[in-house]
Amino acid sequence: MTDIFKLLRYVTPYKGYVAFAVLTMFVQVFVGFYIPFLMIDIIDVALPAGDFDTVLRVSLVMVGLALFGILSGIVNTYTSQYIAQYATAELRLDFFRKVQELSFKNIDDFKTSRLITNATNDVMRVQMLFTMLFRIVVRAPLMIVMGLVLALRTSLLLSQVFYITIPLLVLSVLILMVKAYPRFKKVQLALDDLNNVVLENAKAPQVVKSFVSQPHEKGRFEDTNENYRQANTSAETVMAFAEPVINMIFNMGVALILLVGAYYISQGDFISEAGIPQVGILMAFNSYSMQILIGLMMFSMVMIFLSRANVSASRINEVFRVEIDLVNPPEPTKRKIEGAIAFRDVSFGYGEDGNYALRDVTFAIDKGEKVGIIGSTGSGKSSLMQLLPRLYDVKKGKVLIDDIPVDEYDIATLRDQIGFVTQNATIFSGSPATNILQGKQDANEEELRTASDKALIMHFIDEQAEGFNHLVLPKGTNLSGGQKQRISIARAFIKKPPILILDDATSAVDAESERRILSHIDGLDHEPTLLLISQKIATIRRMDRILVLANDGTVDGFGRHEELMEKSPVYAEIARSQLNLGGEEYVG
Repeated sequence: MTDIFKLLRYVTPYKGYVAFAVLTMFVQVFVGFYIPFLMIDIIDVALPAGDFDTVLRVSLVMVGLALFGILSGIVNTYTSQYIAQYATAELRLDFFRKVQELSFKNIDDFKTSRLITNATNDVMRVQMLFTMLFRIVVRAPLMIVMGLVLALRTSLLLSQVFYITIPLLVLSVLILMVKAYPRFKKVQLALDDLNNVVLENAKAPQVVKSFVSQPHEKGRFEDTNENYRQANTSAETVMAFAEPVINMIFNMGVALILLVGAYYISQGDFISEAGIPQVGILMAFNSYSMQILIGLMMFSMVMIFLSRANVSASRINEVFRVEIDLVNPPEPTKRKIEGAIAFRDVSFGYGEDGNYALRDVTFAIDKGEKVGIIGSTGSGKSSLMQLLPRLYDVKKGKVLIDDIPVDEYDIATLRDQIGFVTQNATIFSGSPATNILQGKQDANEEELRTASDKALIMHFIDEQAEGFNHLVLPKGTNLSGGQKQRISIARAFIKKPPILILDDATSAVDAESERRILSHIDGLDHEPTLLLISQKIATIRRMDRILVLANDGTVDGFGRHEELMEKSPVYAEIARSQLNLGGEEYVG
């Protein structure tokens, strides 16, 4: 249970509430035990003597204690919920911060679906544990200890019943826990797979519908769902055995107390001086025994739940423990970037044993130069660009900016000075303004309008009644592909970065809009070094130079259009395949 204990640090800031929760719980348990103690005087003393004043007085005391116990229970429940809600909120926030710190490689290793399950289902199980902690987890042992003390004080003879019931209950719980833990782990893994299928379908409905693959995806989901059902059924089968086994032991304890009590009464024990059986003692002992068994039953259910919560806690702690593979150097460089770029014998691949996406890549780009990057699908163009802001680290070689290796820069400083527009525009819920201002949080309205105008999104914004405050749905589902790309380009423009990367970022806009956007880049005040990935010869031939990547991730050529037509077979083949593109015929 070490993983559970590690997460208890989120409860410690609420020590005052914890103390109050424990106090009210103690009061509630004490009242539950003290009321049977008062019953002994009523049944064995007051009633046989006909002392109805004592009966009335003690009864009123019992009613008052019962009401006080109810009030303590309400306060305990509220306090426990308060601690659980706030502690879990801090846990969830820390988990989100950790996820934000994870590198691309870390996320690849964990998988998005796993992290979603961690942040939702696993955290919820820990929250339930926090809630139970001060309502049941501490209460159960307290009830067992107090019950045993009072039961032994009431009757040592009747306490022999515990020799059977307690070991039997403990043994049953241990067996159930051993059986339950691995099954609960399988449930969470199956839930990861289920989330993954749902997530993939939710992220790519166009592909599913365009290729009419709904039957295939339905089959995938049915298989995954069935796997989850089987895992969950297996785990719940253990839980199904828990309650009847515990209830059987509970009822067996009651029967044993009655049998043993009847036996000792027949032997002349538990008889008052007046010759009347001391039923009050039997009732009090039975009540204490029931409290002990209830405490044991609660403790048993808690231990079974703990085994389930510990699975979730271990998965959360696994994310907390993971070492971030992209970290700042001991003395990071925080200088302003000029924009000169150099790749020296760079090789890169995904995963530990993954195939190399880039091999021995070497080239240099001057400050302010505009470079087009082209190559067939899978040649490593996007991978190449992800090495500049250090989203991944190279396997071999060096990536330098202004003659300084990127792994010597402060990561935040480096990324803050690189504008990156991805091929698939990422739009967040909010508004055009909130999305664009991600590039520069403190930008004024003039900067916002200028960036939007240069990205050709200003016309769309002016058409909306709310302007920049127009509602944008999650993932920009109420925007066209071109509108999303323009907003993401404006987000990069407003940043005014020394290095601007456009990873096929104009693929969703028409040729004229693309031409205008690129011309606006030429007119930017800060003249960034531009890296433009595109599959269109008509687009990249406008660049100062063009980098050509071959299928195996090597450099096939680096130069101007004319010389590449002669020296780069890959470039020449792509150019010939695009005859008459845009009304022009390419001639080598």
